[in-house]
Amino acid sequence: MARNPQYPLLETFYDEGHRGKILEERTQALKPLRLRTHSPLAWDERYANYIRRTGFLPLARIVTHEEGIAMIDNAALTALVDRWRPETHSFHLNAGEMTVTLEDVAMILGLPIDGKAVTGNIAPNGWKDRVEALVGQWPPDVPEGTKDRRTTSVSAGWLAEHFGHQPPPGAAEDLVERYARAWLWHMLAGFLFPDGSGNTVSWMWLDAISEDWELLRDYSWGSAMLAWLYRQLCEACRRTADNSNLGGCALLLQIWMWERIPVARPNRGPPDAWLHNDEDSLPMVAFLWKNIVNVYGGSMRRYIDYSNELDCLLPSHVTWRPYERGELEHMEWSPLCTRDKDMWRAEVPLICYYLVEYHLPSRVSRQFGYLQHIPTEQQSTSQELHKIDRRGAVFRERHYNEVYLRWLRENSRLKLRVAMTSDNIGDLPSDPEDAIDPYDLTTRTGTQPERAPIEDYLGQQLARFSNEAGHALAVPFGSPEAESTLRGFLERFRRGCKRMARRLNCMSAPDQAFVGGSGLADVPSRSARHRSATRSSSRTTTARGNLNFIFPTAPGRPRRKKKPFTPNPTPRP
Repeated sequence: MARNPQYPLLETFYDEGHRGKILEERTQALKPLRLRTHSPLAWDERYANYIRRTGFLPLARIVTHEEGIAMIDNAALTALVDRWRPETHSFHLNAGEMTVTLEDVAMILGLPIDGKAVTGNIAPNGWKDRVEALVGQWPPDVPEGTKDRRTTSVSAGWLAEHFGHQPPPGAAEDLVERYARAWLWHMLAGFLFPDGSGNTVSWMWLDAISEDWELLRDYSWGSAMLAWLYRQLCEACRRTADNSNLGGCALLLQIWMWERIPVARPNRGPPDAWLHNDEDSLPMVAFLWKNIVNVYGGSMRRYIDYSNELDCLLPSHVTWRPYERGELEHMEWSPLCTRDKDMWRAEVPLICYYLVEYHLPSRVSRQFGYLQHIPTEQQSTSQELHKIDRRGAVFRERHYNEVYLRWLRENSRLKLRVAMTSDNIGDLPSDPEDAIDPYDLTTRTGTQPERAPIEDYLGQQLARFSNEAGHALAVPFGSPEAESTLRGFLERFRRGCKRMARRLNCMSAPDQAFVGGSGLADVPSRSARHRSATRSSSRTTTARGNLNFIFPTAPGRPRRKKKPFTPNPTPRP
C-alpha cells in the first residue's frame, strides 16, 4: 500500500487519476459529472397498501409529492466529489473531514438501519424470466450488432413505457400489485441505488422485491444504500472523461450538502402542509427541501465557483449538527428517523450484495458533537488506540484548529484551486509606473479570475510576513543592525501589502489605493494622480449560500471609462 510522499494519508493507487489531483496540478480541464438518478414512476394511491407493508411509504410520500423532488445541482455535487477520498470514505475539505453517515440516511430519507444485510443471488441466469414473472412483461431483446447489449438490466424508458402510468380504473387487484412492484423496482434501482452506467434499471433487485411485501421491512436498507453511495463516490472521483457519470442517491447527497455546507445552498421557502398523518406516512428531513428556488446559470461556471468556495470553507461555516435546530423540534417526523439512533456511530462494514464498504464515523466525530481526535490506523489493538481514554480534553475549537486541522493539512490534499506561484511577494522587483501584472490584466479585460488561488497565495504571504516580523523583532533593540533590519522588513512588508491589495481588487496601480466602504482613501502619490481608481465588481448569479464571496468583474462585462482619482472627504451615509 504505497503512500503519496507529499500527502501521507493518500494512497497512490487511488490518487493516480483522481479528479482532485488533476485540478491541483492543472493537467486537464474537468467538466461537471452527469447524474444518473431517475425520478420515480407515476404514483397511484392504490399502491400505498402494498408499499406501506414494506416500510417505504414515508419515502414514497416524499418522492411522489406533487412538487416532485428537489432539483439536483450537478455542479455542486461534482465540486464535492472532487474532494472524496476512497481511503477514508470522507470528503477532505479545508474545514476538516466530513462524510454522509447512517444518521444522515435515517434523518433525510427515513430508511431503516437495523435489519438483515441486503444481499443474495446475483447470477444473471434466467433474469428475463424473473422480470416476466414479477411484472408480467418480457423485456425486449437488444438487436444484434448493438454496442450496449444490456445483459444485466432493462431500459428505464422501457419500464416507464409500460408502468409509468397508473393502472386503469377498476383494474384487478393482481394487476395493481404488479404495477406496485414495478414502481418499487424502479425506485430501488433507479432512485436509491442507481449506478453510473447509464439509463438502465438493474435486475439485481428482482429477488428482493419478489418476496412477500412484509419481509422487505426486515432489511437494513439504510446501510445498503450508504454502501452503494460510498462505492459510487469512490468510482466517480476518478472519472475524468467529459461524459462521466455519478451514481448513487443524488437526493441524499444533495440534501446532506445543503444541510451542512453553505456552498450552493438555495433559498428555501416554508414547507407545505403535510397531508398524511398516519404513523406510516410521516415525513423526513427531505420534505423541508421541497420549496426551493432553483439555481440558474451555466453548470461549468457554477462548478468553478463552487470549487473555489469549498477551498475557502472554514469550520465556522459548517453546520455540524443540522438536525438539532429549532425548526425540526416542532415538527412530527417519521419514527424511522430516530428509531435506530443507537447504531449511527457504529464502525462496521456496510453490505449491499457484492459491495462491502466501511462506515467510519470516528473520522467525523464533530458531526456527532464530539471532540475530533486525529484518527488512528484501522487496527483493533494498536498503541494509539490504547492511548485513548476518558482523560482527553472535551471539545474545544482550539484543539480542532491547532491539532486536528494541522494534522489533516499536513497529510491530505484539502485545496484543489491552489496558488499558481509561491514566490515571496515582498521580494519581487518594483513594478514600473504603468505595469499591470497578469491577474490585474485579467480583471481589467473582463475575464473572471478564480478567488481560491488568490486567497491561497495571500495566505502564504501573510504567514511569511509573520515569520519575518518575528526575526526582525528578535534583533536586540539599540544594536547596530536593529534599525536596518526593521526598515528592511517594513519596506518589504509595505511593498507586499500594496501588491496583495491589488490582488484583492483594492488597487488600480502600485502607488494608489482606496477603500469602498467609508469613502476615506489614501491620497495618491504625485506620480499616480493621473491614474484611474475606478474598477467595477459584481457578484456571480450562482448560489452562494452564506459565504457571499465577491468575484471581480463578471465575464463579458465592459470596462468603465477611466476617471481622475478624487478622494471623498466625507463618509458615505
